[in-house]
Amino acid sequence: MKNDVYIDRRPLVTLFLIEYKNAILLLFSFILFLIFIYNKNIPHGMSTEAYHALVIFLFAIFLWVSNVIPLAITSLMVMGLLATFEVLPDEKIFSFFGNKSLFFIIGAFIIAAGISGSGLNKRISYYILAKFGDKPHRLVLAVFFLSAALAHFMPEYAVAAMLFPILMSICKRLNLKKDSVLGKYIFYALAWGSVLGGVVTFLGGARNPLAIGILEQSTGQTIGFLDWMITVAPPVYLVIILVAIYVAREVRASTKDMQILKDVFSEGGERIGKVQFKEIKALLILAGTIFLWVFESGRIGIANVALISAALFFVLNVTNWEDAKKEINWGAILMYGGAIALGTALEQTGLLEYINQSYISKMNFSTLTFIIVVFSLSVFLTEGVSNAAVVVILLPVVMKTAISMNLPPTLAVYLVAVPSGLAFMFPMSSPPNAIAYSSGFIKMGETAAKGFILCILCLAVVLVFALTYWRIIGIY
Repeated sequence: MKNDVYIDRRPLVTLFLIEYKNAILLLFSFILFLIFIYNKNIPHGMSTEAYHALVIFLFAIFLWVSNVIPLAITSLMVMGLLATFEVLPDEKIFSFFGNKSLFFIIGAFIIAAGISGSGLNKRISYYILAKFGDKPHRLVLAVFFLSAALAHFMPEYAVAAMLFPILMSICKRLNLKKDSVLGKYIFYALAWGSVLGGVVTFLGGARNPLAIGILEQSTGQTIGFLDWMITVAPPVYLVIILVAIYVAREVRASTKDMQILKDVFSEGGERIGKVQFKEIKALLILAGTIFLWVFESGRIGIANVALISAALFFVLNVTNWEDAKKEINWGAILMYGGAIALGTALEQTGLLEYINQSYISKMNFSTLTFIIVVFSLSVFLTEGVSNAAVVVILLPVVMKTAISMNLPPTLAVYLVAVPSGLAFMFPMSSPPNAIAYSSGFIKMGETAAKGFILCILCLAVVLVFALTYWRIIGIY
């Protein structure tokens, strides 16, 4: 039998460019960086340190957007460049790895690892899905609300990764085809629920603590765990309700015998077994942690609570270091250290003040226009750029603009951090979207169209709340 051998007949130059396009982009961007960083024609009124901070900032934006090298490596390089070109003192730059927001993120990762390692999250998932999954629309709603609820207390990507194999097994047992409406909305529910639930607290994604860290570093102000929830939860919960109504209406009655679902969950229950003492300990630690965050975060600090809680998972033998370190996204830790350093450099070198005085202050934004522009820019930028990068790119400038308009900088944090987590349109926009897309039930074009509608819905709802509810509770 003759073996068919494929011969790529494209020109060698084309193949070379395809193979080494990232290296070529990096080389050219670095050459441009060197040309601009050593440029002596600095704009009038701008200090040398501010100019160097601007060039490094633009270089970092290109690397973050193009993803030529990993985000964490870009942040490490940013810190090295800030030190090399003396934008800030070395000791100050590297001290940002001691920022309490980073330690809160580490604590949150360990808490998530402890809950996952104890099996508590899987038991809750099987119980809720078995309880409410007897009909197609109830199954989809159970997935949606479960994803949203878990993303309050775990990183959204961890929620999606945990539920994905369970949902795939359900689809396989139901013999759902790739064009199945039920299959499609099961995974839409997974992605949308995880994304929406992840913006309500500090635990659904590290971008919120990152934004708080930049706020504290720049202004000395902060936002507490309960304050965040009081501000963000009402508009997001309204969006959750509206999306739930939509997905329930879209899921048509299935002719497949839903008894198969009960069999799936029954088998799952046998695999999980009886409640373990580890699960009880994990639940008690989590309940105590949430209580302290809600009622004592102002006195103790959310980072301190997170670290004490994380330590309890080891002290009470709920998890071990080998398991926990697998769940800690060290890349995210490195990225946020560099991001906070860059944001602080933009502030302390006077660059943001220069931009504000030279350009932004002359635009005469109204409060309404300011809110619409910032929220819209954040929510659509996050579809193509990492949500943490969106926070770093926009927040320092938006805070400075808010202050110049006699608005509190905390408003800027909400307007940037909340929409930066609302990525619905593309698989690459957020990990839950990518995980859901990998199921094969979701098509790219349809996802983009539905995601765009969700972005507009979020924009409309948050705008209404920002102009009414946020004023009533004294955000501005």
